[in-house]
Amino acid sequence: MQQKKSQRLDLQTDNILSRHRDRMPCSILIQTRERISNTRPILSIILICIYFNLLSCDKNVTNPQKDAQYEVPIQTNDGWETAFLSSVGMDERPLLKLLDKLDGLSDHRMHSILIVKEGKLVFEKYFPGDKFNLAQPTGEKGFDINDTHNLCSATKSFTSALIGIAIDKGFIQSVNQKVYDFFPTYSNLFAATPEKYDLTLKHLLTMTSGIQWDDESTSYFDPRNDMYQVFNSRDPIKYILSKDLIVTPGTVFDYANCNTNLLGEIIHQASGLRLKQFSDNYLFSKLGIKESEWQMLPNNVVFCSGDLRLCPRDMAKLGYLFLNGGTWKGERIISQDWITTSTQKSIDPNDYNSDFAWADGYGFQ
Repeated sequence: MQQKKSQRLDLQTDNILSRHRDRMPCSILIQTRERISNTRPILSIILICIYFNLLSCDKNVTNPQKDAQYEVPIQTNDGWETAFLSSVGMDERPLLKLLDKLDGLSDHRMHSILIVKEGKLVFEKYFPGDKFNLAQPTGEKGFDINDTHNLCSATKSFTSALIGIAIDKGFIQSVNQKVYDFFPTYSNLFAATPEKYDLTLKHLLTMTSGIQWDDESTSYFDPRNDMYQVFNSRDPIKYILSKDLIVTPGTVFDYANCNTNLLGEIIHQASGLRLKQFSDNYLFSKLGIKESEWQMLPNNVVFCSGDLRLCPRDMAKLGYLFLNGGTWKGERIISQDWITTSTQKSIDPNDYNSDFAWADGYGFQ
């Protein structure tokens, strides 16, 4: 049985490299447990932070200097208990094989790999690589345990979790509450397109708002790009809400950053707290996350669809929080109802454009 498990992990090692070699740099955080509620058993990657498709990486193979050696992660006061792989029934050989493969690649663009099993951090490895700001390299450095990392679109999962907390705390009624409730000062934009009155938080969470949005066909630094306009608008929320609806809300999945950025401002309008303060008060402080950085848009709006910076160890805490039903160290942080609802499949790619086949099982971001 142990040999079969090792073979499966060997296959996963090869798959990880082959699938993501062209999408580096990345941090891979693997969280494992036997079963989550009624979902399928897992021994898989549940959090992969992959930073925008950049230039195809150099696949030239060099001779590794020496075989990799396993080292147990160091124990700090960050809230993680560390342990040996063997203590949680894991074989180190497939992971050492992965490290040897990476050592044989001249530019794998991977920054870190962490594995948590049974609530214990059992594997941790950092690699030198480029720092990034909005997907632009800003120089190479040697990443380590203390470095914050650009989470890019994995930021959306943190924003979604904060919506769940806002509902749990009573700041927001439910995911069915109307978006208009939080933006009455933009009533003219809703009146101009009456269908916008039907927009709900659930539409934003499931990327089915129907808002016309294009931040992929051109560079973020091109004025034709909607994200360029958001970063250069005096009022980013007004810009988003002024966009046309091209389909009826709730009918078509279209992955768009505008949805998440509306959610972040909804938290601000509902709670009276800026998103950074809200996240510090109700999530990060509870998880022992001491260092975080949100990217800002004009008019003090938080860019919460990407670019949140956290240390990989802290990023892994959100994954374990969900695996553990919304509790951390015995404290309830997010309700079990939200954990269950937000991770249920809401998108069937067969109902939509084949371009979104990757969204199979997409929940609330």
